[in-house]
Amino acid sequence: MTEIEDILLAVADPETSARFYAGLFDCRPVMAGPDRALFVLSSGRALGLLRRAGDGQVCEVDFPLEGVEAVDQAHIDWWDRGARILTPPMDTQPGRSFVAGDPDGHRLRVYAVAA
Repeated sequence: MTEIEDILLAVADPETSARFYAGLFDCRPVMAGPDRALFVLSSGRALGLLRRAGDGQVCEVDFPLEGVEAVDQAHIDWWDRGARILTPPMDTQPGRSFVAGDPDGHRLRVYAVAA
């Protein structure tokens, strides 16, 4: 089976979204322009931000972490970096998670599976 490595999000303004993600991830895009931006994350995956044509569909991107403490620390870090927190950290059946929103309404779920 072929692995999926990259995540592409349709956004209203790639430059605005690139500034948001650069602040959130504390890294610069490897490519940025008026119609697209591209980040290569520490995992090796790429996050592409492409200018959408018309109404865009909202997506959810998951960020798995190791341990519930990492989720709580990420929440504090993302809050400090200006992320809009949609759902605060909470314990659920599979583990602990929180959800943030990006400028285009995409949901960013940070989670750790319970040990």
